[in-house]
Amino acid sequence: MDIRTPELETERLQLRLFQKDDVEEVFARWESDPEVSRYMCWESHNDIKKTEEFLAYEASMVDSATWYRWCIEEKETKEMLGTCLIFFNDEDGYWDVSYNLAKAYWGKGYITEAMKAVLAFAETQLGIKEVVTTYAVENSASGRVLEKLGFRYEKDVPYECSGGKIQTTGMLCRWSADN
Repeated sequence: MDIRTPELETERLQLRLFQKDDVEEVFARWESDPEVSRYMCWESHNDIKKTEEFLAYEASMVDSATWYRWCIEEKETKEMLGTCLIFFNDEDGYWDVSYNLAKAYWGKGYITEAMKAVLAFAETQLGIKEVVTTYAVENSASGRVLEKLGFRYEKDVPYECSGGKIQTTGMLCRWSADN
């Protein structure tokens, strides 16, 4: 079933597609911040052209049946908070999730709220029954988010973050629609 990435809404958030004119805000809020990228697969940078390339890639994936990414925006203020994604991990053969927020919005429950909407969409619209993801053992905040979403720890795995500059232990977790 091919479903285009839809806009999603929660109590406080609007999950929308990225727009070309989001480039400066995306760059300033998280792409240029090494603290945000520390436990991500990508590395922060000081080149807005890389952010333009990121947004162009996202625009090219909007109609994909295996890639669903949203810009997380606060409904009331229209402030861009971060991004979230559910995608099919071809290399490992399972659905996976990813998310990040600008530092100013950490610890306010935004990612949990956004990802609940994403998982509900995945289950009801895409028929996804299971999602597997990994987070760096040092990133306990992400672990708490996943736990709140119903992910259960399965095992330790090797994990690379910050564009491969950090080699650490990953905590592989699984979410099931049946839970």
